[in-house]
Amino acid sequence: MMDEKDAWNSFFQSGSVLDYLQYKSIQYAKNGGELKEEQDEVQDKGTDTPTAEYR
Repeated sequence: MMDEKDAWNSFFQSGSVLDYLQYKSIQYAKNGGELKEEQDEVQDKGTDTPTAEYR
């Protein structure tokens, strides 16, 4: 059976969706069946400044 690092390297090399899903399933099993997707997402916190100038 593949470990998490090997699965990531396989996905990194191939770019295959199936390899990514295998990596995520190993990660899921490692976390005891708990989803932790928020770690993979980049949160846009924004700066609350306008990006366009209205005239």
